[in-house]
Amino acid sequence: MKKLPLYTLESIDHLVQPADFAGTAMTSPALNVLVDFKHNQPNTILASTSAADALALMQQEQTKIKLVVDNNDILTGLIDVDLLSDQAIMRHVANGQNRLDIKVTDLMRPRDRIKGIAYQQLKNCTIADVINTLQSSGEQYCLVVDRENHQIRGIISAQDIARRLRIPLTIQQAPTFLHIFDSLSLGN
Repeated sequence: MKKLPLYTLESIDHLVQPADFAGTAMTSPALNVLVDFKHNQPNTILASTSAADALALMQQEQTKIKLVVDNNDILTGLIDVDLLSDQAIMRHVANGQNRLDIKVTDLMRPRDRIKGIAYQQLKNCTIADVINTLQSSGEQYCLVVDRENHQIRGIISAQDIARRLRIPLTIQQAPTFLHIFDSLSLGN
């Protein structure tokens, strides 16, 4: 076993930030923007967590998205801060549900409505390819699935890509009946 020497920090030594390594560009490999669950713990929340607690936790952690799991750590959905909005909660209250009884599972996007990119394809793509995919699908986030091993391998976020590239990145969500209804309701 080796004993490594310890050094005193010099005044010119400085903390590095990811921005100090400005090697990320549109033509960089797509894997550069993958939050790989092989190396990073998935950001999860229990489906039974109250909506109010979930929002408070996400604000405290300064995160916009969490993967929703059941008591056995099986993925059941995805929740983002937009799904925890007052408007979404009031929709449930208007249907007779007590505000304090609203859970993450009531507001999340269920597993069967989550889209994914194959890890095997991602290995041969660029960041520009990923941006094009997110923009054309209207998705802010995309899970990455290792289809050979049947593993949810990671997640890609448009916000993370924009931050890494230092560019504004707009993803227009495809309108749903609920969005159209909400916009009509707000106009009255």
